[in-house]
Parts: sequence; C-alpha cells; structure tokens
Amino acid sequence: MVIVCMNTLILYMIKMSLKIFNVKTLIKVRQSYNIGDIVAFSIKSVIICVIIKNISLYEERVFMEELSLKSGRSVLSDRRIQKMKHIFYGFLICVFIIVLRLFYLQIESCAFLRRMGEHNFLRTEVVPPLRGNFLDCNNVLLAANRPVFDLYWQGKGSSLLQPYHYELLRKVGFIAGSDLLRPEVIQSVHYAEQNMRRTLLARDISFEALCQMSEQCPYVSNIFVENRFKRVYPFKSFASHVLGYLNRIENCGKSGLELLFENQLQGESGHITRITNSRGKSLSCKEFKHAKAGDNIQLTIDFQIQQLAETLLDPGQVGCVVVSDAETGAIRAMASFPSFDPNFFLGTITQQRWKEEMIANNPMLNRVCSAEYPPASVFKIVTFAAGLEEDLMQESSEVVCKGYVNFCGRNYYCIRHSGHGKLCMKDAFAKSCNIQCFEIAKKIKIDKLADYAARFGLGQKTNFLLPEKRGLVPTSSWKKENKGESWWRGETLSASIGQSYLLATPLQISRLVNSICTGYLVKPRLLETEPIEREKLRLAESTRTFLRESMKEAVNSGTGWRLRSLKNFDTYVKTGTAQTCGLLKEITSARQLEHAWLISFFSYKGGRPLSLVILIENVGSSLPAIVATKKFLQGYERIIEMQKSV
Repeated sequence: MVIVCMNTLILYMIKMSLKIFNVKTLIKVRQSYNIGDIVAFSIKSVIICVIIKNISLYEERVFMEELSLKSGRSVLSDRRIQKMKHIFYGFLICVFIIVLRLFYLQIESCAFLRRMGEHNFLRTEVVPPLRGNFLDCNNVLLAANRPVFDLYWQGKGSSLLQPYHYELLRKVGFIAGSDLLRPEVIQSVHYAEQNMRRTLLARDISFEALCQMSEQCPYVSNIFVENRFKRVYPFKSFASHVLGYLNRIENCGKSGLELLFENQLQGESGHITRITNSRGKSLSCKEFKHAKAGDNIQLTIDFQIQQLAETLLDPGQVGCVVVSDAETGAIRAMASFPSFDPNFFLGTITQQRWKEEMIANNPMLNRVCSAEYPPASVFKIVTFAAGLEEDLMQESSEVVCKGYVNFCGRNYYCIRHSGHGKLCMKDAFAKSCNIQCFEIAKKIKIDKLADYAARFGLGQKTNFLLPEKRGLVPTSSWKKENKGESWWRGETLSASIGQSYLLATPLQISRLVNSICTGYLVKPRLLETEPIEREKLRLAESTRTFLRESMKEAVNSGTGWRLRSLKNFDTYVKTGTAQTCGLLKEITSARQLEHAWLISFFSYKGGRPLSLVILIENVGSSLPAIVATKKFLQGYERIIEMQKSV
C-alpha cells in the first residue's frame, strides 16, 4: 500500500514540475516565479523524493519481516528488491536531469528565448538623429541637413499583383524618373505585397515629384513616402578641408572636423517598436523613443573672409591661404587649392569620375597644415633675430652687397646677382638681401640657428585640431643620424636663407608671423569654445621691434612695395621664393619652378590685427603672392565698410 502511495505521489510531483516548467509558457512563468522560488522548489523536490525513498524502503523491510514471521518464508527475493532500487535511482536521476534542463531553459536562456519570442510579433524601426550643424563665427550655416523623401511600396496582403498595381508603378515611376517595371523591382514589390512588408522604390525624390504624386495618386494606400534628413554642404567646396566629408554608406565623418567630432555631431538614435500580426501587419505602437539631435559646432571661420580667401588664387594654381587673429589665434579663413566638394562623397562615385576630379594635384591634401615647404626668405626673420640676439650684428650695422660672397671656395649668391650695394640692416631685410644672412651664418653654428627657429615654433607641431606635419629644422645630430655624415659649414649658409633641409607648414609660418605682431606664440584655434593658449616669445623686445620695423620697411621700399598704395592699412610684410631644385639644374617643367611666399600682419583703420599667409606652388617668383595679397586687402576693406553701413 505504501509503495503504491509513493508512486502516486512521485507521479503527481513530476506532473506539477512539467506544468510549471512548460517551455511554451516560459515567459509567463518567468514573470510569476523568481530565481529563488524555482531553485527552492527544485531542491525541495529532490529532498522529498529522497525522504519518500527512505520511508518506502523502511516500510518495505518492515512489511517483509512481518510476512516472513507469519508465513515463515520470504515474500520478495533479494534480487527483486535490488531491481526496484535500481529503477528508483534511475528514475531519481532522470528527475534531476529534467530539473537541471528546465533550470537552464528558464534561467540561463531566459533573455535569448524572450527575444526570440518577441521577434515573432515586435518590429523595431530605427529613427536616425539629425546630425549637428557647423556654424561660422557669425552663425552662418556651413554644413547642415536637408529633408529627403524616399518612395516605398506598402504591401496589403494580396497574393498576386493586379493590373492596377502595374499601372500604379508605371505612373509613379514616370513621375519619379525611374523605371519601376524592371523585373527585380516587380519581384520585390510582389514579395512585399504578399507579406504586408515595405520595399524601397526610389530614393531622394524631388519635392516637385512629391507634389505631382499627391495630386495624381491621392488615395493610393500602396504608395508610402518616408521623410529623412541628409547631410548637405550648401556652399559646396567652401572650407572643405576644414569641414571634411561623410561616408555615404555609414553616414559618419571620414576627414576634417566631421571625423574629429563624430561623437558630438551624430547625436543619439531613437526607435519605434510596433506590434505586428503573423503577416507583418502593424497592429499598434508599443514603444516610441525620440531621436536626440547632434550638437552644433561653432567655428572661428568668418564666412565673408573665407569666401574672399577662396577667390585669391587663379584657376589651376596650387597653394593655400591662412588668415588668423594675431592676438587670439582664431583662424578666420583656411583655404587649400585645389579643393573638393564634400557633396561629391554623398552620392555614387564612378571610377572615371574619381580619376577626373580627385587625382590631379591631390585636392584632398590640406596644404595649410599637412604639406611642408622650404620657408625660403621667410626664414630670414629667424636668422636676423639670431644675429641680433647673439650680438653677431647691430641694428646700426651696414652691409655691402656685391651680389655674392665666397665661402670655402664657393660663391653664394644674393637674389640680385648684380648686388644691392650698401645697405643698412632694415633695408637688407626689406629688400630680402641674402648677403647679411650669409655673414651671420659664417659666425653661427647650425644648432644655435635651430634653437632660434624653435623659439618661433618651427620644427614642432602647433597642437592644431586637424592633422598636421611637424616640419623640419635640421641640426648636426639630425644629419648624422639621418644622412650618415657630418654637417658642413657651407650648409649653414643655405639654411640661413630658408633652404637646405628646412621645411615648414604654412600654419607654422602663420604662428610665427603672429608672434612678431604680438610678442606671443599663440595656438591656432578653429572652435570658438577652444581656450586661448599662448606663450611668451623668447626674444628681446628690441629684437621684435626691429623685425616689425623691417617688415614695415618692406612695404615702403622693399619687396612688398606694391602694397603701399593701399590707404587706411597698417601693413607689415615679408616675401619669399622657395627653390624646388638645384640652381644649376635645367628647368624642364613647371614643377621645378619656385614657390611663392608672402606673410603679413595688418590692421584696417586701427582695427583688430589679422595675419595673412599665402603660398603658391611653382610660379617662379613671389609676385603672384603679392598680387593675391593686394586683392585680399582690397576685398577685406569692402567687407569692413559694408559691415559698417549695415
């Protein structure tokens, strides 16, 4: 009797366990029972089974002893008892395995099974966020977002496409300017129609086409228009090397500030979760989360000054222009030529189109901070500063230029081979005479000259936001390490006029000219929120005054004399012509012509001082840079006067 009761009780427990752990009701059970309850129930089940087993064995033994005493013989043999034990232990093990399996399904795999279940009736649509805008210092939009309309077919559950479906596709395709009766489109529409799904028919249809569809197909439920936003650069190549561009597929920044501030610009996506039936038809909206737009970023760029800077070079010329606030380092204009249109990367690019537009002259290169050039006569600022600081010359000294000097049996020529004659120091600087630099170079070591170059920030990065090159200021140890030979004294003469191994970026030169204007090395800034960082220029004030006066003299009677006709400007200038090949080598192509430099700082009618750096590649002399500078100053005057009249 006890054995029968025991078996009945065990079967009842198994039934209850299977009912509780039914896989089909897994989600509901997960909500009704916590982990502690389930574990406790499993342990209690095992304990009860063990107790019942012991009780049954005891009752069985007592019962058999009573029978044996009464009848004098054993009712059950030992073999039968052992068999029953084995069956019970096997049964117990099976129950334990079932409990473990159900524990794994309910606890360990709960999240996975829930997702699988929800996938059957929930559909989540991502709501893309608006990308942050770029603004100039006066809140002019430089990069924004435009609305885009995409055309979709919304299936209604028909098993076959009807004739009016084909007619609708033909009409809509004609308005959208696309053939929607192509076999692959029909196949996609057929599948969407059968399964109540949505399929794309056309991207970025025009607003005019959208209006025509609303007039000609006003009550058609199969046609669905979805609105989204797409990046747009309204001024095309305007400041393209600063702004950068986006990847069309991933819609993320690939260069410039678009890449640098990707996290701030992209914002946070939202989503819509809908409950659908087995055929995909939306029944209701379960959850909706708004997308969070990206942050707007305000630049130090001035739209009008940038627009002016981008007109300075002639078509086909290669180079760059940098305009900055001399006191704060704020970049007001940064133009690199040739430039590119960031909108180019938002559409499909064929190989032929890429070759035509993106190969010649490397338009992707930002020549302001990622290209290095010999500084040429601009470096004479460093050489004259070193001569004054090291007492190798006096401001009142004079030099006689015969057109060349002889050093160690070799002639080193001035820019005017016929010679300048007798010059004071300011005139020697203003007329860009090489002879005084050669005289200083005879008395100074290259390492000392490199030290003064470093004081002006050459040979080191400016900590600018965009990627930049370091430039090169050679030393004796540098040459030994990189060229495997000692530094020759004659090479110092070439270095003193900005040639030899010297290299600098136009951005470094902009920082240099700002330091002469203000007495501080200021970090170039592109964002209005960037702090102003500057350090004292390690030169005597008298030396800086000499350099300022000499640059002023360059406008009055030196290489920048073409700018002296501009009234209301207080202008300081230094020109340079950078050699690109040996002087004795025959010039066979335009690539071998010299680069033109012009650096300047100026103020208009006592206003805030700005600096201007212009570099034009392979034009043979500094004249094109001087012409571009005059054009800029005249345009700047118009901008200021127009602002005053508003």
